[in-house]
Amino acid sequence: MEPPEDKEMDLREHLAELRTRVIKALIPYSILLIPIFVKSDEIITILWNNLFDGKKIVAFSPQEYIIARIFITLYISFLLTYPWIIYQAYQFIKPGLYPHERKFLRIYLPLSYIFFLIGTLIAYFFILPKIYSAVVVEYLGAKPFLSVRESLYNVVKVTFSIGLSLQMPLITSIAVRLGFISTKWLKEKRLLIYLLVFILITNVSLDISGLTQVIVLAAFTVMFEISILVAKIFEKR
Repeated sequence: MEPPEDKEMDLREHLAELRTRVIKALIPYSILLIPIFVKSDEIITILWNNLFDGKKIVAFSPQEYIIARIFITLYISFLLTYPWIIYQAYQFIKPGLYPHERKFLRIYLPLSYIFFLIGTLIAYFFILPKIYSAVVVEYLGAKPFLSVRESLYNVVKVTFSIGLSLQMPLITSIAVRLGFISTKWLKEKRLLIYLLVFILITNVSLDISGLTQVIVLAAFTVMFEISILVAKIFEKR
C-alpha cells in the first residue's frame, strides 16, 4: 500500500519542489536578519554582561566586532525561524508518508523545537555562567582579555550542543519509528559516538580546562542513554 499522496515524480520535479521549499524557508529567515542586525549591538551587550560580568568587550582586529554581530544575527534568526524551516522540510517529505507517520511527526517535531530551546536556555543561563566564572579569572595578577568573536562563537556552539543533546530522545524515537536505525545499532555504536562527540566538542570549545567538554559530553551521554530506552519502547510497538 502506497502513501495516499504519493505520486511518481522525475528528478527535475523533485528538485523544483525542493527549491520552492528552500526559498519559502529562507524568506522569513532573511527578513529577520535586518532588524536583528540593527539590534545586534544591544544583544551582544546583554549576552556579554550575563556571561562575563565586569569583563570588557575586546576586539583584536578592526573587522572582528562586525563579524561577531553578523554571526549572532545569523544564529538568532535561525532560532526564531527554525519551526518554519522544519515545517517546510515536513511539507517536502509529507507526500511520501503514511497517515500514522504524519501524525507522529506533527507531534514530535514541535516537541523537538521546545526541547532544543530548553537546552539552549539552560546552557546560557546556568551552564555557561558557571564555566566562565571558574575559568575566566586572573592568573598571577594578569587580567584576561576575551575576544568578542571567539567568545561568542563558543557561546553559540555550547548552547547549540546542549540544545541538540536534549533533542536526542525525540530524534532517535523518530528515526527508530521510521525504521532508519535500531536500538541495537545505537548500543553497538555508543562508544564511537561518544568519542566523536568529545572530539567535536574539543575542537569547537575555547575552554582549555576541559570543563566545557566534560559538561557537554555528560549531558549528551545522559540524553543518549535515555534515547535508547525511549527508542526501545517505540521499537517494540
